[in-house]
Amino acid sequence: MTSGLERSVAAILRAQHAEGAFVASPDFAQYRYCWLRDGSFTAYSLDRAGEVGAAERFHMWCAAAVSGVAGLISRAIERKAAGEPIEPSAMPPARFSLEGTAVNDDWPNFQVDGYGTWLWSLHQHLQKVDEQSLPAELLPAVRSTAAYLSEFGTTPCFDVWEEDGASVHTSTLGCVYAGLRAAAAMLGEAELEHRAAQVRELLLGQARATGRFRKSDRSPSVDASLLWLCEPFHVVDPDDPFYNETVREISARLVFEGGARRYPEDTYYGGGSWPVLTASLGWYYASAGDRAAATRCRDWVAAHFDEKGRLAEQFGGEKRDPAHYSQWVDRWGPPAADLVWSHAMYVVLEFELDAYARATGPTKPSSNASSITTSSPN
Repeated sequence: MTSGLERSVAAILRAQHAEGAFVASPDFAQYRYCWLRDGSFTAYSLDRAGEVGAAERFHMWCAAAVSGVAGLISRAIERKAAGEPIEPSAMPPARFSLEGTAVNDDWPNFQVDGYGTWLWSLHQHLQKVDEQSLPAELLPAVRSTAAYLSEFGTTPCFDVWEEDGASVHTSTLGCVYAGLRAAAAMLGEAELEHRAAQVRELLLGQARATGRFRKSDRSPSVDASLLWLCEPFHVVDPDDPFYNETVREISARLVFEGGARRYPEDTYYGGGSWPVLTASLGWYYASAGDRAAATRCRDWVAAHFDEKGRLAEQFGGEKRDPAHYSQWVDRWGPPAADLVWSHAMYVVLEFELDAYARATGPTKPSSNASSITTSSPN
């Protein structure tokens, strides 16, 4: 591994709790927990880096954490079947303590994306280690999670940014689709594959109606998390016309000083550019055959490590929107200076670029993705 990769992999391993969880950020009080979503992407990055033992410890931690809230999942499914209203506070959590217990506070926990992302990441891990069948100790948690996604995967819930609990979010549906497909493969249940196909058709139907993928069923805006519909969740291929139109919109409206922002209306710490999303954009470019654009994304992320080897959650918000940046600093202090998920996505992009180079050599021409700019005046 290059020194940059070694630095990020080491940062991730330092952030792993003894039980297997990954703390979202070691230096930001609000993030001293483990999110299923962040952790699952992080475990995937470790699999790419060959740290399969650490990834396995995370998945075992996840299985224990999910088993600990299996009663919440069962009761939620029973309430839905009885036609009772959904109480977000009674749903299984999106984040856990590092010991794997549910956190009893007012955090917006009703988010299904993390559960789908975990099943996807677990399946990727099992393929990486050439495990032919699902280990017995993981079976109950996988079954419980699959049932939860089947019942609530298309229900309005909080988005990946934990800001809107009243909508059905497109990137969440992508996570659900990938999770259901992974569960179908691990459990050998055709009904889960059928449910995944229904979720995909819902996604494609919305795109057909509008010409591109939208942020949610209630918002026509764009969101950089929509990038995941191609990589890694494979709802669509890189040449899908609706997806390409979505990427063009992301490039035109969300790229700020070379990095990708979350969505146009973002005011969190000024709505700066995120390494997580810039690496996601690079991942797409690599899959679409545009090595130059993918490399620019990688280089932007690499340039934002600080002298201590930390990689923050976002950059540039204090410049783009100083008023909102200051409001968040007054509320929570400075933004996270080291986000484990940022390291993880940098690692993934480095390996994507390496795989692309080994597979194609130096002269393969770029695809039509090269027409999508990676700079923006906003």
